[in-house]
Amino acid sequence: MTQPVRLSAALVQEARTTGETMERSIAGQIEYWARLGRAVEGVLRLEQLHALKKRGDLHALGEAIADTEDNRHKVTAYLAARPFPHFERGPEGQLVKVDEDGSRTIGHFVGREFKPLTEDTSRAEDR
Repeated sequence: MTQPVRLSAALVQEARTTGETMERSIAGQIEYWARLGRAVEGVLRLEQLHALKKRGDLHALGEAIADTEDNRHKVTAYLAARPFPHFERGPEGQLVKVDEDGSRTIGHFVGREFKPLTEDTSRAEDR
C-alpha cells in the first residue's frame, strides 16, 4: 500500500537530478536512499552515525556538477590524470580518442566499444 509523504523541495529536486543519472524515478531514488540508510544504520555504531550527521558537508549534486570555471578545471585535471586513452570533443562535436603516444582517432562508441570512423562509415551515417 502506498502512503503520501511530504518532502522538501530540495530533496525532491536532488532525487530528480540523481534519479535521471541513475535511471530511476523520483520515488525510486528516494526509496533507494531509504534502503541504503536503513542498511547503514544497522552496520554503523550510534556515535559514527552522529559524526556523519554532524559533518553536514554533503553538497547537492547540482552544486557539484554546476558549469563553473572552478568545476571545469577540476574535471580537466581529473581527466588528465586518468590512464589513457583520453577522449575529447572534436570537430563538429565528434568524439576523438587520444592515445598515450599522442595519436588521435575520430570515432564513436558502439556497445561500449570505441569504433574509429572511416570514410565509408561516415558516408553511411549521413544517409
